[in-house]
Amino acid sequence: MTEAVSAAIGTGGRGAGRVRGRTGAWMRGQGFWLALMSPVLLFLIVTQFWPLVDTSRISVFDYQPTRSPDSTFVGVQNYVDLFVNDRRFWIITRNSFLWMLGSTAVQVVVGTAGALVLNMNLRLRGLWRGLMMVPWVTPVVVVAIIWRWMFDGGENGLVNYYLGQAGLLSDPLVWLSSDVWVWPVVLLASTWKGTPFVILLVLAGLQSLPGELIESARVDGAGAFKRFRYVVLPHLRPTLAVTTLIALVTVWFKFELIWALTTGGPAFATTILPIYVFTQAFRDFNFGMAGAVATIAMLTLLTVVGVLGLLTRLRKEGSS
Repeated sequence: MTEAVSAAIGTGGRGAGRVRGRTGAWMRGQGFWLALMSPVLLFLIVTQFWPLVDTSRISVFDYQPTRSPDSTFVGVQNYVDLFVNDRRFWIITRNSFLWMLGSTAVQVVVGTAGALVLNMNLRLRGLWRGLMMVPWVTPVVVVAIIWRWMFDGGENGLVNYYLGQAGLLSDPLVWLSSDVWVWPVVLLASTWKGTPFVILLVLAGLQSLPGELIESARVDGAGAFKRFRYVVLPHLRPTLAVTTLIALVTVWFKFELIWALTTGGPAFATTILPIYVFTQAFRDFNFGMAGAVATIAMLTLLTVVGVLGLLTRLRKEGSS
């Protein structure tokens, strides 16, 4: 009897051990991590992937609900109309690249310089780092109202007032209605809004830089510029690459600031592809054409990001 009980207990123990072993193997395998990631994947499929697929589907239809409740399959006609018949499309595409590349370049350069300053042993450094985040957490509409007030075309505009008081401006300048000045103002507002995010990422990269490297370069007689070029910058290259890609994607689709500042004007001077999608869909109710513009915008962004990723990879392989 005792031997039978012992044998049963031993068998149960070995069975439980096998179960625990299989459970542990499953948790260490890909199935467990896939199960953990499934809610996020489902969310991305529903909110990101499926809208892209459906937008591409709509782009091959002529769907204008204000004219007809039915949609008509037209194939690539919407794309032909954009590339051949719509002269505004090429102006808007040029504006989009100016917006994406100009805003990203200025944000990365200014953000890197700001991160270097905030990484120094400043008095009240924590306070300055906190104040640095104020533009980033301020709502876009509030930022637009502030900048519209500053660059108001009348005498009440702060910039016109102070330039006039300094004797640099005789008559008030209509900044946001000028083809010459509207883009500098828009890029300046975008820099003020988006630079804190770049500073945050670059500052995190600087915090991981070993202090011994900087001290060794200083002992070897390297000045501030050489320390930045040969020690700090190589360490920051992966961070700057990721930051640039994030800024490119964010700026490409973030049209709220331009819309609140200029509504794409004057004329189409500051209209970019996301604004064109918005106006085609919700002003003209031409959803087929809006879908075509959105699809082109997405494919363009994927191409730019893919080329930059390839160049970064080739540069990394070449340096190694």
